[in-house]
Amino acid sequence: MRLALLFSGQGGQTPEHWRQVALGADGELRAALLQALPELDGGAPPSPETLARNRIAQPLIFAQQMLLWRRLRERLPRPICAAGYSLGEMAACCAAGAFSAADGIALCAERAALMDAAASGEHGMLAVLGLDEALVETLAAHAGLAVAICNAPRHLVLAGPRAGIAAIAERLLAAGASRLVPLAVHTPSHTPLLAAAAAAFARHLEALPDGRLAFPVLSAIDATPARTTRPALAALARQIATPLDWAACLQAVRERQPDAVLEIGPGNALARLFGELAPEIPVRAADDFRSDDGIVGWLESCAG
Repeated sequence: MRLALLFSGQGGQTPEHWRQVALGADGELRAALLQALPELDGGAPPSPETLARNRIAQPLIFAQQMLLWRRLRERLPRPICAAGYSLGEMAACCAAGAFSAADGIALCAERAALMDAAASGEHGMLAVLGLDEALVETLAAHAGLAVAICNAPRHLVLAGPRAGIAAIAERLLAAGASRLVPLAVHTPSHTPLLAAAAAAFARHLEALPDGRLAFPVLSAIDATPARTTRPALAALARQIATPLDWAACLQAVRERQPDAVLEIGPGNALARLFGELAPEIPVRAADDFRSDDGIVGWLESCAG
């Protein structure tokens, strides 16, 4: 069976995901988590506002993804590729063997700290549906924002100061935007505002050894496949301050002709995006299922 994996980014995390991690993490992974999130030990789930903070969200989401992957990987065929949406690329690289899950927790905590330090003040991200990219770019520039992600030809994500996001909303709606969705992210990800964070994270990753990945990881920047650790890590650092062409990434997954696509991580936004692009290919999100057996059973049905 030809299986492709998608690892989700920030925005879909809930108190239930916090509980999953608090109950499921053990050994070295739990030790690393408690270094990054000491409040995980015995504490109640934070509020949604707190869960959206980089310091909390990034190690938490990564841990949730790795816990699920650890349980599933021996029951599934080796993937033909993986791609990760923003933070999800950390999980995609880890699943392919670029670094251990425990090391990944520390890396996510470092990534979050660098991103927060690089952009002071109040920032956010806004999904814009229904408008052409050229028009959105023009309006965004006037408000001090940038296009951070292209999810589809008329589905873009802007990032920058919250004041700019507030100022542009009415103009986007007046221009014909069908929907505006504020994201639960407090940083201008994938814009030049985080150039210092990208450079610092690249230096941090240089200490990791090179090696062959278990399966290709597609860069969220432009869908370039990495088959060894070094280019995968370089892309991980670059994407912090570089716009993502997620539409190209999904098209690259489609062109590999998987029998099924599984999204791992909070929510099912990536599965829905892929389903819109490639309705002929079965796709589901892990969060759609009540159990690991349900995920495995669905994939077995896809294999015929």
